[in-house]
Amino acid sequence: WPLQFAMPGEGKEAPKPPSAAVEKAGGGGQWRSISLTEQPQRVVAIRAFEDAAMGPVVRNCDRELRALLKRDGLTPVKGSEEFVVFTQYDAVHSMGKRRSEVWIDLEDGGHPF
Repeated sequence: WPLQFAMPGEGKEAPKPPSAAVEKAGGGGQWRSISLTEQPQRVVAIRAFEDAAMGPVVRNCDRELRALLKRDGLTPVKGSEEFVVFTQYDAVHSMGKRRSEVWIDLEDGGHPF
């Protein structure tokens, strides 16, 4: 499964890969497919939730976030209703709950930020 994550930071270039990952990549296996890419700046509306991340729960959170955006006069990117961007944080096998979010990109000029 592809895994993507974001690292906050200043500057315009992608950060260097961790040295341990570079060493393991030379040996093959899953590490050889690691790459870091630069993403353009964007404004994203986020709704966090703690319920189990099952399909119906995630889709419902997306619907709720879209209703809040409409209420507040914020404009999602056109076509974003065709898919759901879902993120999770914390270790898969951690003892605590995983933090989950749905994200919706906002249209340039469709927000005051």
